[in-house]
Amino acid sequence: MNAAAMATAKLFLAALAALLLASEAVWADTVARKEQLCASCHGKNGLPSDRTVPIIRGQQAAYLKKQLDDYRNGDRESQIMSSIAESLSEEEIAQIATDFGDAKWPEQLAVLLPAAPAATEVCKTCHNADLTGGTSPSGIAPRLAGQNSAYLVDTIAAYATGERANSTVMGPLMQSLSPADRKTIAEYLAALR
Repeated sequence: MNAAAMATAKLFLAALAALLLASEAVWADTVARKEQLCASCHGKNGLPSDRTVPIIRGQQAAYLKKQLDDYRNGDRESQIMSSIAESLSEEEIAQIATDFGDAKWPEQLAVLLPAAPAATEVCKTCHNADLTGGTSPSGIAPRLAGQNSAYLVDTIAAYATGERANSTVMGPLMQSLSPADRKTIAEYLAALR
């Protein structure tokens, strides 16, 4: 290869490297901006002002990815979340789930912990002994400890009525509980720190 061809090749490779670095920076900036959109509902510091909205900061990354995928493909319904999920690429979903999953669960004020309802022992089968979620016999289970009570009440009710059906385990389990028992469980889970 002559000197002119070598210089042209080096120039081409340098331009290509610059382009790749620039596109990676733009992609990272786009993901960061989309994560700011998440914070507008899920809380800038991880605690949503609307208690019917879940805490996602510090939640299981694989669980967050599954939920975004479920919103995108129609297995879980929410006009807002489905629209957002449909606008994200697979790579963005994976990165957002990882970023929120790697974050520390938000600190909350300690509250008086009520007695543990007996039914929470069943929850520990999938959501782990400390109810912080993780790998379970039915896949990745979300953290329940410290989650917003109003969100948990709504979610448990949605499983019980079949409105939410993206878990084959949760529907029958929640149908077996009375509304009062479901509320007691949600309040207990929310009080866990």
